Order: sequence, then C-alpha cells, then structure tokens
Amino acid sequence: MHEFATRIEKHFRFSSRELRALFITSLVATFVLTFGKFAGYYLDIFTNYITNFFVIGLFVIISFFIHFSAQKLMALAMGYSSKYKYWLNGLLISIIVSLFTYGYIPLFFTGSLWHEPIEKLRTGVFRGGAKHKDIGYIAFAGPLSNILLVGLLTPIYIATENYLIRAIIIINLLTAVFSLLPLPTFEKIRQFRGGTTGLYLFIASRWVYVLVFVTFLVFALLILFFQLFSYILALLIGIIMTIIYYLKFEKEE
Repeated sequence: MHEFATRIEKHFRFSSRELRALFITSLVATFVLTFGKFAGYYLDIFTNYITNFFVIGLFVIISFFIHFSAQKLMALAMGYSSKYKYWLNGLLISIIVSLFTYGYIPLFFTGSLWHEPIEKLRTGVFRGGAKHKDIGYIAFAGPLSNILLVGLLTPIYIATENYLIRAIIIINLLTAVFSLLPLPTFEKIRQFRGGTTGLYLFIASRWVYVLVFVTFLVFALLILFFQLFSYILALLIGIIMTIIYYLKFEKEE
C-alpha cells in the first residue's frame, strides 16, 4: 500500500496539455448532451440554456475526471504511465450525429489514454513491455468507476428524486457506455492513434468485453427507459448474452 501511495505521489498527474484536451472533449460532450430532444427529456434542468450548459458541463468534467483518474491509478498499480488524448474525428462525429438527429442520439466520444510501461515499476515482470491483458484491466477501470458512482448515487436519487442527482447518474451512464464502443481512433487514413477504452478491452478479451458492454448497456437502458436500477438484472442479461456469444463464436475456435 505504501508503495502504491508513493507511485501516486510521483506519477499521478494530469499535465496542462491533458487538461486542455479533456476540457475540449468535455465541451463537445456538453454541447451534445444539452442540444435537442435528449436534453429535453433527461437533462433540461434549468429553463435558461446557458445555466443548464454550465451545470451539465461541470457534471461532464467530473464524470470524465473520475473515469480517467481511475484508469491512471490502475495503470500505475500495474506499472504504466498514461497520458490522455482526445480524438478529433470522434469529436466531429459527435457534433454531426447530434445535429443530424436533432439530439435524439447524444453520442459523444470520451477520448482515451495512451500507456507506456515504466521500467522501474515493471522490474521482475516477465517480458515487461505493454501487454494487452494489462491494458484491458486499465481500460475497464474507467467505465467501472462511472458505474460504481451511479450505484452510490442511486439510493440518494430514489430517496430525494433530485434532478441534479439524476443528471449526474445519466451522464455517468452515458460516459461508461460510449467509452466502451470498440473503435480505433484514426486521425488520417493509415494513421492509427490507439483506440477507445472499448477497443482496448475487446483486444484483451472478447468474451469479457461482451459481458461488460452488454451488462453496462442494459443497466443504462433500464434506468433511462424504465427507471429501474438493477445491477442484478443487468448482470444476468449480460451473462446470458455472453454465454450465447461464447458458445456461438469462441467455443468453435
């Protein structure tokens, strides 16, 4: 524990460049979430658009910060340094989808972390370079942190039905689900710049990815459409779909 605390003290930080990139991504996500029909249904907290924009923007920044802080901490625990990078084309796609659907599809991309092994922290690790399994664990920490926050806030929302708490829950749900979309982050043709959180998890283990994505997606849909907060039901459906996937695709291999 002391060693991990030392790692955090020495290596855990967001550079000014990372913070700027995170702010840009948050700004685009906030626009997507406060534009059009989706905002009217779920996130129209204040009648004044500017006030609503700033409040939702604050919640988005907090959600993203929790997401990537969890990944950075997991990376340090496994002996990696990590830097946040936004996905420019993803930001443009988010805006285009939002405008063309008039906000019915609040799609946004969170960006992702770029990981590099820290040699001193990987001493004694067999073939201590970057490993897909390690990157998968690190990737999973991000959406998991958002879902855990939802779990912590759920009893408060059920007891109070506070619209601000509801907005935080929805934003964290969307952050978790959209970050799990398995996409390579190309900026130009043949210029691969890494991938989304979902892609890293998919590469690490396909059946684990199916379990995580389906469970998180179902959990989000249950809340958004049925006001049903049920980890158990979401996990049960996730397990069933994973078994079907495994028997149909993985077992044959």
